[in-house]
Amino acid sequence: MPLQWLLMRFIRGRGAFVLPRLWFTCLRQALRLRVEVIGQPRAAGGTLFVGNHLSHFDIVVLGSLLRTRFIAKNDMERWPGMRHIGAMAQTVFISRRRQDAAAVATAVAAQLRPDHDLVLFAEGTTSSGEHVAPFKSSLFSLFLDADTNTPRWTLQPFTMELRSVDGQPLAQGGNRDAYAFYGAMQAGAHVMQFLRMSGAVVRVTFHTPIALAPGSDRKALAAHLHGIVSSALTAPTRPISP
Repeated sequence: MPLQWLLMRFIRGRGAFVLPRLWFTCLRQALRLRVEVIGQPRAAGGTLFVGNHLSHFDIVVLGSLLRTRFIAKNDMERWPGMRHIGAMAQTVFISRRRQDAAAVATAVAAQLRPDHDLVLFAEGTTSSGEHVAPFKSSLFSLFLDADTNTPRWTLQPFTMELRSVDGQPLAQGGNRDAYAFYGAMQAGAHVMQFLRMSGAVVRVTFHTPIALAPGSDRKALAAHLHGIVSSALTAPTRPISP
């Protein structure tokens, strides 16, 4: 962590994410998480990656693929190891309470830089991954209600899809809940259960980027992105890139 702190302190721009990405890659390998990638993440800075959320392990997967910061609800800080992981990923933890909306907008606005990327899990929660929960349109107001000095962002939808767990494809009875973390599950017990298994295969689909226009209707945008993200869950099997 001291080395990461020095990078954040003295190295600006996307270079500050070199060590976190390496760290997440090592952690992903230690957890025996295999990742199948469809499409290409946008390489330029100023990208808001928007997608669904299955588990705390998603941050490890995406952190190994992207040079990015994450936006997460503040109760995730209480998950085992999440404070350390969040610091490594330079996560912006936000409150979902309505009375905190102004403070949240200020905190997120401070992170909006044209050379940085952000990941937004737009469901506002985690799910089993069998479907994509409705996107919280209120989250998009953080990016659409900005003044003219705020840089234009490009949105890139992504889909997280669990393919197999412990060597067994989900279609053949694989234990989805060993990876997916949702509902009343206990974080510590969930992590320990996963560590006793032989890992999982997760597919990440990066969809075509979308230019973000100031003043867009957030509800229409949320519905449009939800449709794109959901579509990959029912897509037929296609060739996979390493």
